[in-house]
Amino acid sequence: MPWVAIIDDDEEVRSSLGALIDSFGYRASLFDHADDFLAGGNASRFACIISDIHMPGTSGIQLAVDLSQRPSQPPLILITAYVSPMVERQAKEAGVLDVMTKPLDQGALENLLRRIL
Repeated sequence: MPWVAIIDDDEEVRSSLGALIDSFGYRASLFDHADDFLAGGNASRFACIISDIHMPGTSGIQLAVDLSQRPSQPPLILITAYVSPMVERQAKEAGVLDVMTKPLDQGALENLLRRIL
């Protein structure tokens, strides 16, 4: 069963997204900041990463840039309540698979995960 990393500083979003990922038949590991995730040093053990863009410390965009400089990293999906053309451009340049807006379309997320996993 594939593992999906969930990174979001909002505990309610993080835990509900984790439960949603579990309901899709995957396993979720929850992180409250990108810095905590990166400190673990094991990003490659995940089949996919879902991260908020706007968080204290390392942002989702910076996380994408950091991961893009490492060999064989998992696909990254960024989520945000505030999307802009500039953010979408930065995400694409950093190799992000998709940018989804909150509240998430559960069906679209499930379809995306099924396609990549």
